[in-house]
Amino acid sequence: MSCQTASVFALPATSALEQRLKQRPQPEELVARNIMMDPAIAPKLQAAAHQLDLAHRSDALHHRLGQRPQKQALVDHNILKKTKVAPALQAKEQALHRAQLSNTLEHRLEQRSNRADLVQHNILKDTKVAPSLQAAMTDLERAKLSNQLAQQIEKRPSMEELVERNILPAASE
Repeated sequence: MSCQTASVFALPATSALEQRLKQRPQPEELVARNIMMDPAIAPKLQAAAHQLDLAHRSDALHHRLGQRPQKQALVDHNILKKTKVAPALQAKEQALHRAQLSNTLEHRLEQRSNRADLVQHNILKDTKVAPSLQAAMTDLERAKLSNQLAQQIEKRPSMEELVERNILPAASE
């Protein structure tokens, strides 16, 4: 019976061990996570390979840092903000700046002249027609003024009539 009890208790332990062995990560995964060294490299060369890998990474990092743009170039391209405020407060500073710009714009909009004043000072045209017809209306108004001026010039009295009415002095010959 003791042999049977031992095998009954051993069965769950071996089953649990088998389950854990199935869940164990593969060697490739352990190498990728830098837990285990690459088994393809001889154990005597693994330390040298590790040092070589570190040197390669260090050189690559040094090269990339050398290629990094200067701070002023980042400010010029509006990647970094040109400010002397702590980074934690930069968002609040930017929000405050936008609020100030908004207030300034609102104030200027309130101070600008209304449409009636602009029409009175001949800055805007007083039109009551659709925008697509405004050019035609302007041309018609000019033609009307031109016709009125031509009619007034035709009705203008001649020099002789003005002399007869004693508006102009008689020409001395």
